[in-house]
Amino acid sequence: MQGRNRLRLPDFIHFLAKDGLVEGSNILLAGPPGVGKTVFCENIVKNYLQESSSCLYITLEKTPEELTFCFQTNGVDLHGDGIRDRMVYVDGYTWLIGKSNEKFFIDSLNNLTELNFKIFSAASQLGSPLIVIFNSISPLSLYNPETFVLKSLQLLFARVKEINAIGIFVVQSGVHSQEFYKTLEYLVNGIFDMKLGEDKGSIVRYFRIRSLSSSSHETNWVPFTIHNTREIEMKAARRVENV
Repeated sequence: MQGRNRLRLPDFIHFLAKDGLVEGSNILLAGPPGVGKTVFCENIVKNYLQESSSCLYITLEKTPEELTFCFQTNGVDLHGDGIRDRMVYVDGYTWLIGKSNEKFFIDSLNNLTELNFKIFSAASQLGSPLIVIFNSISPLSLYNPETFVLKSLQLLFARVKEINAIGIFVVQSGVHSQEFYKTLEYLVNGIFDMKLGEDKGSIVRYFRIRSLSSSSHETNWVPFTIHNTREIEMKAARRVENV
């Protein structure tokens, strides 16, 4: 197995973990609907594509066409030269509404074996460094028992580690059992939290790194802004201890 390197985190969160992410790490990104998890993933992908990394994006909550439009708003042309060969979707959503246009697509989320096979096949076509975004794992529990989902994810986590990729797995807060969340937290190498708060009558979004193995990091909540270009802005000076 190759040695593990570190990848620098994007500028908007770099100040929270300056050592970056160790290749082979699996990160859980947890938060309620509407907090900005998908936008966060877009900004992660944008950063690493600009750094010449490859990206595998498993989408279970939006069509690839919707995501591509969001990326374009964020200034990323996925059809542009130098990018289109480094960005691949695994489409786990379109089967609900029609036939997918993607090479890698899922016929039904009832079949977790097929899902992992398509993910492994897609990953094998991409170079390294490789970022794997799974957005999100929560729909899997609509079609499968949580124990089956956890076993499938454990295989995927092992595969991410084996190929020295970095996996970011999105999960919705408040829709699974406590046992499900606790097991997920045990299996991953780090946990990123997002939540909504209120300040003077306005909704405020917050982010923190709850845990991150093998990297020094800050754990306090930091407010962030999503601009109309879908870019995320966090400022170290605005960090808060309790919200």
